[in-house]
Amino acid sequence: RKRGSRLAAFFCESVLGCAGQIMLPPGYLAAIYPLVREAGGVCVADEVQTGFGRVGEHYWAFQSQGVVPDVVTLGKPMGNGFPLAAVVTTHAMARTFHNGMEYFNTFGGSNLACAVGLEVMQIIEDEKLQENALRVGNFLISRLRQLSKQYPFLGHVRGMGLFIGVEVVVPDHPSQPHARNLAEW
Repeated sequence: RKRGSRLAAFFCESVLGCAGQIMLPPGYLAAIYPLVREAGGVCVADEVQTGFGRVGEHYWAFQSQGVVPDVVTLGKPMGNGFPLAAVVTTHAMARTFHNGMEYFNTFGGSNLACAVGLEVMQIIEDEKLQENALRVGNFLISRLRQLSKQYPFLGHVRGMGLFIGVEVVVPDHPSQPHARNLAEW
């Protein structure tokens, strides 16, 4: 601010998947989003890995934080293997793109991609895959936590639904990762 610049955006995975399924502290995004907006930025939720019910209790992981982002990025699960991604935003944000400059994308709006995305969402609903992610994920997390008491090389177990992280560690030095223990198990 001292140099006259503004914050453009705050991008955050709703669960830090690239960092190892690290859960954000409760209320983290609810505390950060107002600060970002006050500084002139927009809040972007990265749901590329966590969206579409994978976290079980919520369809979108950002919902676990009690926030509504300005922009949501979607990807991998949306196409179930078919290359497909999307950006979802508010009407107010979308109107800012109506400025006389055309947007062009070679692959944007493919009828096949749109059909795949719609079918995937229908299957998620019809087959109750979000509910399954919650049920199976809770069971798996519970069992992994039990196993971690029996096998000291299994460190911290964390996650939501079927978005789960398990640390494999050196038993006497739990801060040191050690994958060989898992291979020998």
